[in-house]
Amino acid sequence: MAESTRIVGVRISLRSAFLLVGALAASVLVLHVLASSQRVIGWMLMAAALAGLLHPLVVRLDRHIPRALAVLVVVVGLLSSVGLAGYALFGDISRETDRLEKIAPQRAREIERSDRFGEAAREFELAERTKRFVKAIPERLQGGTGAEAARAAATRGLAFLATAVLTIFLLLQGRRMKDAAIRQIPDPDQRARVAEIVPRVYHRSFGYAGGTIALSVLTAALSYSLARAAGVPGPVALATWAALWNVVPILGFPIGVAPIVILAAFGSPATALVLGGVFVAYEVMEGAWLRPRLERRAMRLGRFLTVVAAFGGLELYGIAGALLAVLAVAGLVALADELAPA
Repeated sequence: MAESTRIVGVRISLRSAFLLVGALAASVLVLHVLASSQRVIGWMLMAAALAGLLHPLVVRLDRHIPRALAVLVVVVGLLSSVGLAGYALFGDISRETDRLEKIAPQRAREIERSDRFGEAAREFELAERTKRFVKAIPERLQGGTGAEAARAAATRGLAFLATAVLTIFLLLQGRRMKDAAIRQIPDPDQRARVAEIVPRVYHRSFGYAGGTIALSVLTAALSYSLARAAGVPGPVALATWAALWNVVPILGFPIGVAPIVILAAFGSPATALVLGGVFVAYEVMEGAWLRPRLERRAMRLGRFLTVVAAFGGLELYGIAGALLAVLAVAGLVALADELAPA
């Protein structure tokens, strides 16, 4: 006689059903809030990163002047530096745009009059299309029409203001907030352990990020000097491009300096060859001496993690996202290293 099949049923109580539906609804609500608050969260994260990077300067000045005055000096110095760099960058772009508006149509007309490509260029209306294109460049650079540019400028101004205010607040109250958070741990031993680990994680992760920024600034100075000496157009913009890409290891430096070498090659292939050699020598020096020295003083993050974090941050939030992602990964690695058994 065959055995009877036993059917096992699962009973869900009314309370469990309500809890399940409530958990799903709460998850959807949290995801919706995070998606809607993406910009504000970005401001907060950038302010926290800036406050962490500027904190060592504030501490040094705090030994000689009141902390509020030290914060004011550091923030004003940062804003002044960013303002001067932005003024130089936009001035450089404006000059090169005006130069392009004059030169590009002339070159297009010369191509139309040439024997080899003249007929195809005239059929394509190269001169007229080039003229329209260069006239549209200023509008594209400013972000569209006047109204669109005004809205974009207002949004960026609000972001800068909010980030600056949050940065000042964290510089003034960050230490108290950290101490208050640690005091919430009930176990005295765990509280002492956390109080010991947090400063070490901060110094190692932000030390690594600060060193990476310093290397980018050095790359910018070298790129500007070489581009200016070689007569490459737009040296400030090209140096800024090289500095931003230098955050990304391995591929970042070649991508950043490639425009300088390519533009120099149009004027003199020999000059481009010399520039390429200097850039290669600098990259070798950075990889063999500067970056290992940084890793000895702060931490070793590893190229794979840095590349993954940088490109993930670039995809999510641009260059600022790349810096935040590298900083977050550095903090996690430093924390894991501190928590690992000796």
